[in-house]
Amino acid sequence: MQDLNQNIQKLTSLVKQSKNKKLLWEEMQIISQKAFELQDKIMAELDKTEALEKDIVKVQAAFSARESIWELMTQITERELELKNKAHHKETPAERAKRHKDIMADVNEHSCGCGHHHESCCCHEHHEERCCHSNKKQKRNCKCKK
Repeated sequence: MQDLNQNIQKLTSLVKQSKNKKLLWEEMQIISQKAFELQDKIMAELDKTEALEKDIVKVQAAFSARESIWELMTQITERELELKNKAHHKETPAERAKRHKDIMADVNEHSCGCGHHHESCCCHEHHEERCCHSNKKQKRNCKCKK
């Protein structure tokens, strides 16, 4: 029983480690592997307890412990999936097109490339004083041909 408690504590410690914001995908794979090994040991021990125990309170405690282990493992697998998606997701052309379409839908005014939105763009024939060329910092970043 003490071995069971130690393994549950180790599993809980692995769950805490998996929540580290700076954790890399490769590190998460190692944590996940250790967690699944511990889960196998814990579940085997709980199976023995449930099979041999006659006291209903102890059987219920074993089943409750089993549910807790499942919850801990769910947390680890969710975190592993999150890191995997973050590390391995590449934007598809369809996703890129949708993102571009969404951005363009949000922009009601044209941008001249200087990073600011103008009611009348400085890239067209009519330059106004409030064009990006009125500010020296913006002028060097502007893409219009004035």
